[in-house]
Amino acid sequence: MASRKLTRIQDLSKETTFKLKEHGLVTCKDFLTHSPLELMGLLSLSYPQLQALTAIVSRAIAPKSQTALSLQKARQTAGSAGFLPTSLHKLDTALHGGLPPATITEVVGPPGCGKTQLCLLLSVMATLPSSVGGVGSQVVYVDTEAAFTAERSALRPGCHGNCPCYKTCKLN
Repeated sequence: MASRKLTRIQDLSKETTFKLKEHGLVTCKDFLTHSPLELMGLLSLSYPQLQALTAIVSRAIAPKSQTALSLQKARQTAGSAGFLPTSLHKLDTALHGGLPPATITEVVGPPGCGKTQLCLLLSVMATLPSSVGGVGSQVVYVDTEAAFTAERSALRPGCHGNCPCYKTCKLN
């Protein structure tokens, strides 16, 4: 949205967009990355005029607001088919089918309880194709403790980490 051209904002006059373009301000990002003092000098505007202009540009790139109710209704209509199963039956039951899609999930607990292993398992489950129980999606894994290692997540195909051969399934 920040790459939106200033000329496409209907609330800006042609004179204003011409003046902005004259100073190399073509996109909303170009405009919003300058300080108010710089913009006042470049455009010969008073502070109240600049505030009004900034509000117009900001509104043009701001995402539409959504209420919690509209988000809840959208999730209900999507159904639980899109949920990411954890492969842990009791946890999936408690979560009504698994983790909801397009959300940030924080996993907390005492040291050594399996938080990292659960997150690695969920990462693998999310990227697996739906034909084998995953959701065929992408994952952003944020590790604030540097506990992630490729070896912990590398298992032989078909091994989900809960089989008797788990220790031998890990790739060396």
